[in-house]
Amino acid sequence: SIDGVDTKRRERSMRYRFLSKEHVYEALNKLRAALLAAKDGEEVETIIKGVLSFDERIKIGRRIQVAQMIIEDYGHDEIKKTLKVGSSTIMLVNKNLRQFPKCFEYIKKREDKVETEFNKKAYRKVGGPKLVYKKTKYTGFKRSKVKR
Repeated sequence: SIDGVDTKRRERSMRYRFLSKEHVYEALNKLRAALLAAKDGEEVETIIKGVLSFDERIKIGRRIQVAQMIIEDYGHDEIKKTLKVGSSTIMLVNKNLRQFPKCFEYIKKREDKVETEFNKKAYRKVGGPKLVYKKTKYTGFKRSKVKR
């Protein structure tokens, strides 16, 4: 099945039970197209802000944080206390981690690429050749400028 979507009732939110299979596929294909439309972080940010509410963006970001803590072997109680999330969120993310482990691998891989490129380009040493201790100057490079 496309995108892991199938006709199982438990996978489809009861809120959307009135949608036909075709409508579900169409909506998910629109989401995929929106995510693939961006060429860099600035475009991703524009698309995310244009499509998702602040609340939706925070929920998604926090689920990613929960997944990273689970991957790093933090305990259930420690995740709850640190991120102030409920048990149901932790259980949902844990289930998704087991079901779609590549998802969080892709996120981590991209995050590492962005940080590596940012660290290489965001700052440079300035000062003449005789200066032993050169100053560090910000170049204006932002994480959002990292290309795909």
